[in-house]
Amino acid sequence: MLGAARTGVLGLARLARAGAQLRRMATGPLGTNVHYTETLEDGSVFVARVPRTLPAVSEADLPPRVREPAPAPAAHVELTDQLRHAVAKLRAEDPAHWTVSRLAKKFGLPPHLVMRIAQCPAWRRHEIQQAADSEWARLGYKKRLIRLNRLRRRLLW
Repeated sequence: MLGAARTGVLGLARLARAGAQLRRMATGPLGTNVHYTETLEDGSVFVARVPRTLPAVSEADLPPRVREPAPAPAAHVELTDQLRHAVAKLRAEDPAHWTVSRLAKKFGLPPHLVMRIAQCPAWRRHEIQQAADSEWARLGYKKRLIRLNRLRRRLLW
């Protein structure tokens, strides 16, 4: 619209009308949303639509919580020989049931520590690998291609 205006008096009038329309569209029916103005050292005026400082928000101003915040994790768990033996014993009894995450949750340990204390037996690792291989064999061509591409992209991280 602005580029098609002819030069001359009619073109300038058309440009002025277009500019007025744009200003009306930007300001809306209630005027501008100027929240903050400041006169600078050189005499120019700085105008911002965003307030310079955010208003203070108290707990009473906020809507009610959807759920309670999660408790803070324990800073440090003392790793005794008894605890080591208990974790290793449960893992050896039934590694399919006592996974790393279950043992970590039960004893309040980080998962990497459980993996160091009680590694997965070789036969269980073999079972997990066979299940993953059978899952891979059931996939169609496109799903395999998608997963391979995802792995390739992940390797580029």
